[in-house]
This record gives sequence, C-alpha cells and structure tokens, in this order.
Amino acid sequence: MKEYKTKARDCILDYFKNHCDERVTAAEVYQFLKDNGNNVNLATIYRNLDKMSEKGELLKSKNVSDGCAFYSYTEKGDSCCKHLHLQCKICGHVIHLEEDLMNILYSYVSDKMGFSLDCKESVLMGVCSNCRLEAEKEGVYACHNEQEHKAGICTCDHHVHASHS
Repeated sequence: MKEYKTKARDCILDYFKNHCDERVTAAEVYQFLKDNGNNVNLATIYRNLDKMSEKGELLKSKNVSDGCAFYSYTEKGDSCCKHLHLQCKICGHVIHLEEDLMNILYSYVSDKMGFSLDCKESVLMGVCSNCRLEAEKEGVYACHNEQEHKAGICTCDHHVHASHS
C-alpha cells in the first residue's frame, strides 16, 4: 500500500523530534498541534500514530494501571524492533536495552529454550533509578506496593524505612 506524505504526519513527526525524550498521549499531541494553529482532528492523529508505530518511528506503550497508550520517538527506526525496552511505570521514561545485552539474551533464549523472540512491542515495566530515589527520599517504596512493605513480605533489597531496618 502506498503511503502518502501529509501535512498532519509531518507536523506529528516534527512534534516528536522536538520532544524526543518524552512519552506523550494522542490527546497531548492533538492539544499541542491545536495550540500551534494546526487544525488536525484526533482521529487523524491516532491513525498517524498507529502507522508510525508500525513502521518503528514511534514506540507505543501502555500504562499498566489504565491501559492508556503513550508514544515516544525513536531515531532507531526498525532496529527498535530488535531489542527490549524498559519503561518506568512512574515517569514513563523508556530505556532501550543495549545490543550486547540483547545478543546474550537472544542466544540464551534460542539455545537453552528453543524460543524465538519478537521484541517489536516488548516493554519490561519497572521503576527507573530517578523515580526510585525520589520515592525513597519521601519514604515511599516504588519497587512494590506499599501493602507488601507494611506486611513485611517485600523482597526488595533497598529497605530504608525504619519499620524494615
């Protein structure tokens, strides 16, 4: 199927190139374009975001808690489909795993388990070091839920709270 270059697609791509370290929703893209005089309807934005995700220009991920879709720009294009991503469930930051680590993982999974990985939409959820440190400063645990900590059944190795000393 032939792909057409449209003004809407160009505006969306420019937005992501200028916000490459962020993950955003379709509504945020829509609001930005609208605020900057680009009259693009939300359905067009969703359609373009899906096409750009399929091509590997954007990484699409979903919030675990509410299923809300987020998009982030990747300069890596199709190579982004060849590695796993880590996503912080607090701030949404996405980290691309290094090629050397992925080669080890691919070999292990293939040789030991006879399994072939498809990393196109693979995101491992967790908490980034910045959010974890911020949470610990505030006396909140970002690694597990608070009930596990209060019950003393948390298995994390970075207890700083007085009740876990």
